[in-house]
Amino acid sequence: MILGDLNKDNGTLGLSPVIAEVCEYLKGLDLQALTLGRHEINDDIFMNVMEFETAAADSKKSELHHRYLDVQLLISGAELIEFGVGNPDLSDYEAYQDEDDYQLTAQPIAYKNSVLLAPNMFAIFFPYEAHKPGCHLGGQSVKVKKLVVKIPYSLL
Repeated sequence: MILGDLNKDNGTLGLSPVIAEVCEYLKGLDLQALTLGRHEINDDIFMNVMEFETAAADSKKSELHHRYLDVQLLISGAELIEFGVGNPDLSDYEAYQDEDDYQLTAQPIAYKNSVLLAPNMFAIFFPYEAHKPGCHLGGQSVKVKKLVVKIPYSLL
């Protein structure tokens, strides 16, 4: 997992070239004006823009991906994301959804950590890194707008 901020000078320093290019692309967009739904960035990379209310972490399932990494960028609101970077036991997960590249589990995340995103902050989750986005902090639901860029791991 990598944490960053689009507003930070040299915020892409040290990132792989493809992730850095995506971040530069995002910096050039009017994020607030983005319409909900899928947007193609190029032939291989796309993003999903969404709005939702955060929920209690214990009411949500964790997810992981096999082929894509996620760049989760918060546009508005505040969002807590739980995550783990250990090797998950895939036998605890539901069947892999190949077409949409995800697997879910209701089991707790091993070696769980959490990060609170503010607008323009992003978290990058690599394949097989369990994460539970959309959680609220302090028992208060918050409306968020965010985007998730899907980058094939093979491009790194």
